Amino acid sequence: MDFSVVITTYNRPDYLKLSLDSVLNQSVAVKEVTIIDDNSSVDYSTVIDKYSDSRIRYIKQTVSGGANVARNLGVKESSGDVVAFLDDDDIWLPDYLSWHLAEYEKGCEAVVSGFKHLGNEKEVRVNKDTSVTKESLLKGNTYCGMSGFSCMKKLLDQMEFDTTLNNGQDWDMFVRLYNMNINFSNISHPIFLYRYQNLDGIGTKLRKMDPKDIDKRLGSANKHRSFLGSYWYNKRVADQILLSLKYKSNKHKWLILSFKKAGIIATLNFFILKLKTKLSK
Repeated sequence: MDFSVVITTYNRPDYLKLSLDSVLNQSVAVKEVTIIDDNSSVDYSTVIDKYSDSRIRYIKQTVSGGANVARNLGVKESSGDVVAFLDDDDIWLPDYLSWHLAEYEKGCEAVVSGFKHLGNEKEVRVNKDTSVTKESLLKGNTYCGMSGFSCMKKLLDQMEFDTTLNNGQDWDMFVRLYNMNINFSNISHPIFLYRYQNLDGIGTKLRKMDPKDIDKRLGSANKHRSFLGSYWYNKRVADQILLSLKYKSNKHKWLILSFKKAGIIATLNFFILKLKTKLSK
């Protein structure tokens, strides 16, 4: 059982060095590392040229296509039994692949895993499931992003990442794999470091979004509406619309939009849950 690693990167060579080092320092040696640069405007040669490891390949796309286009290219360029993904701003702990390997040796076909927040390692996010469940997926992505995910290449060859989605690409992949009834394992331990809320991250962009552009963020929910059912679909839509509401301008427009697209009950439940969470603290 050998691992191909795909690292996607864009305009962050300094972060890439940290993520790449974390791959090369794994207790389980990797077969190859493919770095897909999504047409960055900054020079990566000062980082890439420091490595003489023949397992490392750097591919720069001629046109920016987004993370899923980069991941699909990475899969095509990989030859290992398992493809493990890493975003350039995250870091694997030294035994990350060892944990994943143990799951594949048990017969698993895809794996997700828990993480710590980089810079605040006391903050841990772990789902206690031993395997990926519909109950957890209905609530959204309660597992991890792409930096905690690996999958048999033969499955990824059959099912590419959806390049039409603006967000929720990881959750979409997890739902589709779950619906294939594969052996999909969850490692309920924090085995990588996730860099939370970069300045150029999704949360920052969402705060600046215009309400008329919200449909871009509802693609994954609409795609899996039948999987979610009415309750979880409306909740997901309300969550997407009202996320980071306190930082947004024209708050009344976002509220009206939530009432319109998610309904009164889902909108009110969003604020009730927020209040309960605040009171519990």
